[in-house]
Amino acid sequence: MRPRIWIGLVAVLIYIGFAAGLGNVVGGLAGDDATAEFALSHLIPLPIAIAAALAFVRWAGWWQPVWRETPTVQLTPRRWWLVSIPVLAVLVPLGQAVTIPWGDRAISFILIVAIGTLLVGLGEELVFRGILLVTVRERHGELVTLLVTAVVFALAHVFGSVWYGLPPAAIAFQVAVLAMIGVGYYWVRRVTGRLWAAVLLHAFTDFVLYVGSEAGNPAAAMATTSDATNPVSVTAQILLAIAITASVISVIREDIRTRRHATNPAP
Repeated sequence: MRPRIWIGLVAVLIYIGFAAGLGNVVGGLAGDDATAEFALSHLIPLPIAIAAALAFVRWAGWWQPVWRETPTVQLTPRRWWLVSIPVLAVLVPLGQAVTIPWGDRAISFILIVAIGTLLVGLGEELVFRGILLVTVRERHGELVTLLVTAVVFALAHVFGSVWYGLPPAAIAFQVAVLAMIGVGYYWVRRVTGRLWAAVLLHAFTDFVLYVGSEAGNPAAAMATTSDATNPVSVTAQILLAIAITASVISVIREDIRTRRHATNPAP
């Protein structure tokens, strides 16, 4: 099947239907129990959505482009500085992790969150940096691919925020932050050439977020800031924002080079 943008957007809507729609409904059955809410909202709908996405990728013949691509360091120019984005993206949750009072967290909660966030990382990266990225890249350059995957990733979380009654200002702020995070995950995939790298980083970031906040849903988890006084995390976030801004300029130049080579191919 030839990739089309509408196919990627349909995949996103189906995933949101399971993750946010069904997840919020069954999670609400837990009441005020954060552990039960997290378990019901993640361990029931996400395996179904992931299995469907994997089956579609295999059936469509997109397995290779979804999971692998040429790392940026093997392209010309190599742009070694882009490696800083995955490194800084790892340092952010690491800095947050050292501030968590791990002894106060129940082992059962930590294990359930570990499994659930691994499912989140796999599901969201498979859909956004996998299926959607392949469908956008089929007919557009890397700038459009970066922007579409990042913005759609951010907007996909609006449903859950509205569900839990967050005010419009908080939702707008979350969308802006998540869009930047989406750009970071885009570069993790491209720099490493493997979707699995983005999956694992996404899972680890969410794991630290949930364990640190002890929240049972993403809206409550994102509303908790546990890294405000951690110098490692704060510094990494500032440098990451600078690197991501520079990466947008770099990808614009990359598209210009690609168009030039298409117009004037080498003999």
